[in-house]
Amino acid sequence: MPQPTVPIRVLLVDDHGHVLWGLGKLIEGERPRMMVVGKARSMTEALDLTREHRPDVVLLDVYLGKDNSLDRLAELCALSAAKVLVMSGARDSSIQRRAFEGGARAFLHKDEAAAAFLAAIERVHAEKPRQGAAIVDAKKGFGGQGTLHGSLISKK
Repeated sequence: MPQPTVPIRVLLVDDHGHVLWGLGKLIEGERPRMMVVGKARSMTEALDLTREHRPDVVLLDVYLGKDNSLDRLAELCALSAAKVLVMSGARDSSIQRRAFEGGARAFLHKDEAAAAFLAAIERVHAEKPRQGAAIVDAKKGFGGQGTLHGSLISKK
């Protein structure tokens, strides 16, 4: 994939400091292709940082302490043109469906390899608005080749 001249600006949202740290190191290691513009531990912080920094992509955990980020996902999506990539450790199809209905562009399982996170960020950033949503599953691969996999799911 050709390198963009302007970095993909990523906002990280997770309630665990070690996850924010790790994802931050991963993404900052991709400079100049990507950069972290902010880190939030709650949806209130995520909304504030989205207004302030106007990220291109928001990498959003589903469970933020006692809160479920999907309860405010539509609000986040309406706030900016940022494309939201939802991540979770849960493998529950109802969570995935709810994420897509709320406006997420992709869903990523937290146990995916680092390369899958980077590829998913690039993929959602490159998508045109309202193109669709994808579930990323690096284990199954695309066509059995072990690469980023995603079936586009139409938004209704």
